[in-house]
Amino acid sequence: MSQNPMNILLISQVFYPDQVAVSNLFTKLFVRIAETNVYKLDVWCAQPSYTTRKRQPRHLNYKGIEVNYLTSTNFSKNNLYGRIINVLSFSLSVIFKLIFSRSKDLIIVHTTPPFLAILVIALARVKKRKVVYILMDIFPDGLVRLGKASLRNPFIRIWKVLHRKALNSTERIVSIGRDMASWVKDEVPGLPPERLIVIPLWQDEKQISPIEFENNPFVLKYGLKDDFVVQFSGNMGFWNDLETVGRAVAKGPDGVKYVFIGDGIRKKELVSEIGSSAANTLFLPFLSNEEYSYSVTACHCGLVTLRNEALGMGVPSKIFGIMAAGIPVLAIAPKDSEIAQIVLESECGLVVEPGDVDSLLSSIKLLKADPELRVRMGKNARLAFEKKYTVESGARNYLKLFDEVLR
Repeated sequence: MSQNPMNILLISQVFYPDQVAVSNLFTKLFVRIAETNVYKLDVWCAQPSYTTRKRQPRHLNYKGIEVNYLTSTNFSKNNLYGRIINVLSFSLSVIFKLIFSRSKDLIIVHTTPPFLAILVIALARVKKRKVVYILMDIFPDGLVRLGKASLRNPFIRIWKVLHRKALNSTERIVSIGRDMASWVKDEVPGLPPERLIVIPLWQDEKQISPIEFENNPFVLKYGLKDDFVVQFSGNMGFWNDLETVGRAVAKGPDGVKYVFIGDGIRKKELVSEIGSSAANTLFLPFLSNEEYSYSVTACHCGLVTLRNEALGMGVPSKIFGIMAAGIPVLAIAPKDSEIAQIVLESECGLVVEPGDVDSLLSSIKLLKADPELRVRMGKNARLAFEKKYTVESGARNYLKLFDEVLR
């Protein structure tokens, strides 16, 4: 490491050893950046509570990263009130630690949990510290669009005012999609263009690579060898259009096996729409990173979904795992979404409008009937992934950003 390197501080509720999407993204990114020995990297995170609840020491050096597990509860993620307490306890620890910190590190903060970034950015401004704000999901606007919250709610109105101030107070805003960048421009129209940058999400090119379907251990374990497999893997959250998927499953077609891996708030509507057609489905819980690397290649096409209301509100990271696996992407998403743009410009799959069950079924039948098309799309997916969406690409993008901010 160079003499007296500049410090980068990531504030994130989830980090290693949790294995949820946000934790995996930032753990892998920071490990790759640490390998360059350009910056000293610190992380403030909460005690793990998603994929493990084993309490960690206060300080841990993980592959060159100084990880600080702040005082926080770690109730099970399945307990709603426990999760809220986890967020509040971690947020209080962050605020108190930041108040008494004299460091001038560059702070990296993101939108999970959503209100913490607003508090951090406000404190950082008082303490004259630079902040890079990464937009992973947009709240509360996404909830308003989905009808889960109202702009008439005084709390929501105050939140939006504070969030606009936060957006205007950061050194850089990182959007993970072009559709999200459009939302930022509309939300803060006076924002200088150089302060908004689009950096796509990433996936570990070392963890996931194409594997022959017939010899895949996951395929053999679950007896999928003779099936045409359509897979959805990951969080079944607010942004996902699983109603359309469920209706398609209920209609068939014959010879198709639908594999669903994960859980989330939208799972109930998926199961409800499938109804009595469950014989052609396989449901599995969230998997470890090691199991995931095999599961994502154990299908003939991978599903990614985004509701119309969620345009610009988020970019499901699962698309990059599918592309890394060299699997065709079947995207149920608005045509102007980042997901649809990636699929169409990379020619790595098919795009269906949310709610269009017949087009989804036609797309599945087309992919099932045309192995050559699947091979071509799969190769295009992997090529596009290697060019733009690897951890290495993400590390290069963020190193360039840090250099610009700190020079």
